[in-house]
Amino acid sequence: RATELDYFKEKEVWAIRQVSEALRRTGKPPITVRWVETNKGDDDKPNIPSRLVAREITAPGEDAIFAPTPPLESLRMIVSMASTTLIAQKWTPNWDPKSEDRTQILMVDISRAYINAKTSDDDPIYVELPAEAEAPEGTCALLRRHMYGTRRAADGWQDECSTCLIYTSPTPRDV
Repeated sequence: RATELDYFKEKEVWAIRQVSEALRRTGKPPITVRWVETNKGDDDKPNIPSRLVAREITAPGEDAIFAPTPPLESLRMIVSMASTTLIAQKWTPNWDPKSEDRTQILMVDISRAYINAKTSDDDPIYVELPAEAEAPEGTCALLRRHMYGTRRAADGWQDECSTCLIYTSPTPRDV
């Protein structure tokens, strides 16, 4: 938990604010948080990272939360398409490792992706602070970066990515 809080501090995920500010600006109390701990190792060599997540859930009359994380089936489809000869499109995979036209797949996994996306000052998000943060009584956190478990985290990450990515039309060589 200390490692997670140190990471939050390093990334400047939040700024300490009074709960009264959250109530005044949003009309709601801060979003509750909880620790999620999962064994990523095994019984002999446990590896149990702690993640602090917000608990902003769907309220009656609100849309469900959608996180644009591709499912495993999408990865399987991409691998299948990259390794299949497409007769109708006159395309065959090139497996020559020295060729500039070789078939390649790039998959990027960004650790703690949402925390890399900045929040908007126009739409503040306040969360409770965990006891381990040792914050003064009556305070909460104004998020400066998105946090897992908030309704806007996926959209924030999508916005962050779209500012960095540039679409270029494929050339005949790419097809």
